[in-house]
Amino acid sequence: MPANDNSIDLVQITDTHLYADPEGRLKGVRTDRSLSAVIDQVLDLAPSFEFVLSTGDLVHDDSDAAYDRFRGHLLRLGRPVFCLPGNHDEVEKLQRHLNDETFHCNRSLRVGPWLLVFLDSSLPGSAGGHLAESELDALDRSIRGHDARHVLICVHHHPRPLGSAWLDTMVIDNGDELLRRAVRHGRVRGILCGHIHQEYDAELQGMRLLGSPSTCIQFLPGSDDFALDPAPPGWRWLRLQPDGSIDTGVVRLPAPTDALDPEAEYG
Repeated sequence: MPANDNSIDLVQITDTHLYADPEGRLKGVRTDRSLSAVIDQVLDLAPSFEFVLSTGDLVHDDSDAAYDRFRGHLLRLGRPVFCLPGNHDEVEKLQRHLNDETFHCNRSLRVGPWLLVFLDSSLPGSAGGHLAESELDALDRSIRGHDARHVLICVHHHPRPLGSAWLDTMVIDNGDELLRRAVRHGRVRGILCGHIHQEYDAELQGMRLLGSPSTCIQFLPGSDDFALDPAPPGWRWLRLQPDGSIDTGVVRLPAPTDALDPEAEYG
């Protein structure tokens, strides 16, 4: 769709799972190599976007070197990057490495008629998600403190079950409260998450619920047990329109960068 002069174009890059070692593999996939290929594709296909959303699991081994590698890759895009922690990230370490003139760990971002609110659903020692009362209160304050007509909430974990038994054990355990507050405010047009390593697009009471593929491995949708999808790495583009609608789509690499190894340890 052609860009509207008043629309806001952005890119979501999520679940990069980088290691200190550029040859580090997740289920057979060299995550450094796959992220590099995704960034090449973004530069080729989405040259006019305004900023990047990176919605968690930036690294896999919680190393300083992996965060440095993430910085190096994302700097190639030449745009501001707004970062959220996932269950593989350590919040203080992420903020130490990714909070400067290019990388941001903001609570919110106002762009035109839109307000983006960033929530931390990570729970130390757990793969699952939870929103502390302080996060939910911050959501309320952010929305009430701005006169933006439209709101997009960004978070790592998915806010409601997807119909995948093993993955839904890691849903935001108080996601119903997030959804209740979002509906109550009346201006929330969408909730964007990472974590699920698959494309997801649903609607709930007028809100878009969006999830995106990882830049490395993909989880098989609808599977009751842990299973990999052979689909290639991907990313999501979004166009936030002045009327509150969201145009969006997922783009994938033409082919995987490495062969999957289902028997390899996930870590």
